[in-house]
Amino acid sequence: MIGIGTIVNCGTILVGGTVGMLLKKGMPERFRKLIFDAAATAVFLIGIAGVMENGLAAAADGSLSSQYMLVMLLSLVLGAVVGELIRIDRGFDWAAEKIKSIFPKTEGNVGEGFASSTILFCAGAMAIIGAIQDGVMGDPGLLFTKAVLDSISALIFGSIYGVGVLLSAGSVLIYQGLLTLLAAAIAPYLGDVVVSQMSLVGSAVLMLLAFDMWGIRKFNVANLIPAAFMPLLFSIIGNIF
Repeated sequence: MIGIGTIVNCGTILVGGTVGMLLKKGMPERFRKLIFDAAATAVFLIGIAGVMENGLAAAADGSLSSQYMLVMLLSLVLGAVVGELIRIDRGFDWAAEKIKSIFPKTEGNVGEGFASSTILFCAGAMAIIGAIQDGVMGDPGLLFTKAVLDSISALIFGSIYGVGVLLSAGSVLIYQGLLTLLAAAIAPYLGDVVVSQMSLVGSAVLMLLAFDMWGIRKFNVANLIPAAFMPLLFSIIGNIF
């Protein structure tokens, strides 16, 4: 059944986030800070692993060279422009205000939790490749693996941000669900190179999210989400012309 991987993924996020919210009540502040820093470290390592996997090519003699760097640069720049024009961050803020009105006694930064969790669950390579595999080949295996990892992340984020993490399950359902459904229709344009480029850009966005979480510098990471789809746009334009 196409889409079952995304459904399971959303379920594990809800379960993990709920458990995290329950643990939050009895967790000292020093543990929350340590867990948050550890979560940021994990996000950074996931991001840099994706960049290295998709941005480096090994030659026959074992030497390494970079690849797709220009595509990554153009994707990040153009994706940032698109994100700023359509103001994705305002969509996060609007959703946060809505959920605050539903749960007026909710603790924690709902908007930040929703935005950070959505980016973590959606911007990585596993979300892109897993959704494409599910849509093109009917293989949800990678999304099942992602679901397990996301449940752990949701538990950690749920203990810090609260209900905003649960809301991000809806983002995953829309994002991965649509990507899965679209994958079959645009399969001719989804070669290995395009998928690698999309994963590379998505992993770079995750690294920026980690810097944001550490407080090193504040990035408007939400508006960079379109960057992951720029390689696909480049491929379609290239095939047309």
